[in-house]
Amino acid sequence: MPRTPKYPLEQLREHRDRRVDAATAELGQAVRSREAAEEAKRRADRERDDAEARAAAVRSAEADRLASGELRAVDLARAEAWEHAARGEIAALAGAADRAEGQRRDADDAEVRARGALAQTKAERDVVAKDEARFVDRVRREHEAKEEEAAEEVFAGSHAKRER
Repeated sequence: MPRTPKYPLEQLREHRDRRVDAATAELGQAVRSREAAEEAKRRADRERDDAEARAAAVRSAEADRLASGELRAVDLARAEAWEHAARGEIAALAGAADRAEGQRRDADDAEVRARGALAQTKAERDVVAKDEARFVDRVRREHEAKEEEAAEEVFAGSHAKRER
């Protein structure tokens, strides 16, 4: 019985399979990076919001104390210094939130690029896979045709013997 021919582009298909696996892993990493960047952005926003809430609470308490006459001039000077420090902290936290948003956008862009790369490598692999399927089908049809031809020869030979 003749040996089935080997698909000539098998190594190319295997190479493209490996590229799809690598692109899938890269996409997974990009998704994890984006998720981490989103969490960092949420955390930075939460820290900024908490600092703003704390500052507002202190301002409100100081305004109440000022209205009731509990504060002296030295307390007002300290409040001004505290206000300056609180604004600096809030500005720093707002800057951190802005940087986190930039990193989130970059991670989102990287994920989009990774999805595109995966789609491209899958398409390249599918071209070879479809060619392989056509090759296998052609080999199968050729094999069936040879078997049918051999069966016809056997039938014709046995039929010719009976007629004698």
